[in-house]
Amino acid sequence: MSIFVHMTAYRGFDVAPTVLDCLDKAKDRDGVYFGICLQQDEDVPPELIRDRVVVDRIPIRDSLGHGWARSRAQSIYNGQDFSLQIESGCRFIPNWDEQLIQAISVTGSGRAIITNPANKFNPANGELENKDVSYKLQPFQFIFDTPSVWPSPLKGAVALQKASVASDHFMFAHGAHCKECPHDPELYYTQLEYAVALRSFTLGYDIFNHFKPTVFRNYGPRLMHWNDDADWWQKDWASKARFSKLVNGELTQFGLGGARSARDFELYSGIDLKGRNIQKDVLSSGIPPVRFEDDAKWEANYMKDYAISVSWDPSKVESCDDYDYWLFDVEDEAGNPFNRQDLRWERDKDALEKRSSAKKIFFKAPSATKPAKIGIQPYSKSRGALTKVTFDI
Repeated sequence: MSIFVHMTAYRGFDVAPTVLDCLDKAKDRDGVYFGICLQQDEDVPPELIRDRVVVDRIPIRDSLGHGWARSRAQSIYNGQDFSLQIESGCRFIPNWDEQLIQAISVTGSGRAIITNPANKFNPANGELENKDVSYKLQPFQFIFDTPSVWPSPLKGAVALQKASVASDHFMFAHGAHCKECPHDPELYYTQLEYAVALRSFTLGYDIFNHFKPTVFRNYGPRLMHWNDDADWWQKDWASKARFSKLVNGELTQFGLGGARSARDFELYSGIDLKGRNIQKDVLSSGIPPVRFEDDAKWEANYMKDYAISVSWDPSKVESCDDYDYWLFDVEDEAGNPFNRQDLRWERDKDALEKRSSAKKIFFKAPSATKPAKIGIQPYSKSRGALTKVTFDI
């Protein structure tokens, strides 16, 4: 079985050690082929001049960004059985190729993608960290056009899990994916992961997180394209506009597939890329498919970001000499609490000393829930819970 490893490297960051480690840790190193978009002014390192390694070297001044480089590296694909997308600065577990081929075979899908945010390795000593815990990308809120994500550990997982986000650091699929879902060179950076996920899903691909770490990455500082290109922000804004066209079904080349719709992706993932909304269930579990009961409940369970200013009358809050904390919650009109933030001495001393009677708070709530009141219940170290009082917002 052959594997096409496509990767980008900017200013030559750790590129040769990544290729050598990938080969050294492969069970069948003769079956591993590389396509590398190397963005640097220096010549190609001698370690990369070898069979089955194709390097597309681009001077720094000619680079157009990460998505463009991804597209160039992926275009080197030449019919290999599988493809693996990584970045420079990666390390691998022994027999990574055998492990991934076996994993993709047990998914039960003929069009499977295995993807995770790469675990961390320490470049100072080469140590692979958290070797027994894999991670998934957990969405938590929209910033501009795409959800922000953080790595969330898959503790206790013993099987592949369905997923809805494709990690840019590590993605393994059948080789045909390179031809069916090529990277859009006009997407600059932050849109890449959700563009690949949405397009792959609508093409009929099924996305999975592996429960075992396979690829590790150096997360230390590295120079990026925007460090050298003063006009990078123009490319980024154009990329945002192009991503909007993608989710609205307005692109022909690099557009949506015909096997599933964007609405199907929304119902599966709980993420409405067009309306920029996230379902409540995504934040609580994040494992698709997300629960769907009916359209009304679906709309009501979208999460909304709130930033509100609240105030209260300190004289109505029961006094004591040994406050432990104040239970501070936001309630709907019926008095049902849906957000709690404890006020503690080390952070909210002025409030607990009653020298402050206002606070700006940030929280998420289902869109059908409207904040109407705040509740304050002081807790004493010696007496426990004191009287709760409420104030209208």
